[in-house]
Amino acid sequence: MSATATSRPFAEQHALNRRVWEGLAGDPKWNDVLEKVETDRDGNLIMSPPPRTRHRVRQQRISTLLNRLLPEGGSFTEGAVSTHQGTKVADVVWYPGDRAGKIEDDDVALPDFPPDLCAGVQSPRDKVADFEKKVVAYLDADVREVWLCDLKGKMSFYSPQGLLARSALCPGFPDEIPAKSLR
Repeated sequence: MSATATSRPFAEQHALNRRVWEGLAGDPKWNDVLEKVETDRDGNLIMSPPPRTRHRVRQQRISTLLNRLLPEGGSFTEGAVSTHQGTKVADVVWYPGDRAGKIEDDDVALPDFPPDLCAGVQSPRDKVADFEKKVVAYLDADVREVWLCDLKGKMSFYSPQGLLARSALCPGFPDEIPAKSLR
């Protein structure tokens, strides 16, 4: 996965991302939208259908495990991340304690700083190439690790150095996430 060329400095891209994202967050017509909404680098909206049950179960399971294994920080689902490629929404994000507290105190739609960790859960409609682009986008935005959970629940962990055998941030995280944790 190679980094993509950027057309504007990150500070300028973040300002555009923030302007568009805050506009969306403040517009009541978007309150009841079920689709996942992201933007491209020019602020155009990209919408995708809401995920199915297995996706949501794995997403919640990853967040729950992160909160249990890394209690000094905080994770939540559907976290917006400002990247050179626009605003992307990770299925799960994790912030260390000081940054988690700042996000809770500031209550902003798009933080000025990246999470330490972004996790994505693959849906049947997702292409591997799209996931690879998001890995690059998140790492280029200074996210320390990006995790991917494939359709079978197998986890892959990435850092700026490439694919990792295990997460350096959370070495005890399992290699597989079951889709049946509702029972």
